[in-house]
Amino acid sequence: MIGPILISIFLLSAYANYSQTTLDWLALMDITLEKQINSEFGTSYDKATFGDWVQRLDSQEVFITGYMIPLDAMGFSYALSRNPNASCFFCGNAGPETVIQLWFSKEGIRRYKTDEYLKFKGKLKLNKTNDMGFIYELLEATPL
Repeated sequence: MIGPILISIFLLSAYANYSQTTLDWLALMDITLEKQINSEFGTSYDKATFGDWVQRLDSQEVFITGYMIPLDAMGFSYALSRNPNASCFFCGNAGPETVIQLWFSKEGIRRYKTDEYLKFKGKLKLNKTNDMGFIYELLEATPL
């Protein structure tokens, strides 16, 4: 009887240590945006204050699914978006919480098609300091 209990405890603790969080785009809305001015460039930007739930995910490995949006003409830089290209943040139809800049792992570097719907894993980074960057970034992004 002790054997099955010990095996169950071992399996549950292993699962807890290696489980990742699957992000839902609505959960990333746990932010407050405040308009700020960058005096160096004379531009405005939305400064994010992250809610408790999202802050707990900072630097954690997560999974998220979305649409690929190229950020440059050469196809080196991409964002993952809750919405397809025609209605994404850059077209003015969504907020900055609906896109994540992807910083690829070695396995993730390749060309992607615009609006390709993919799932990625990586470490979520909350951008608390760079007013020129995205509010969310996915480090070591690897397609699944």
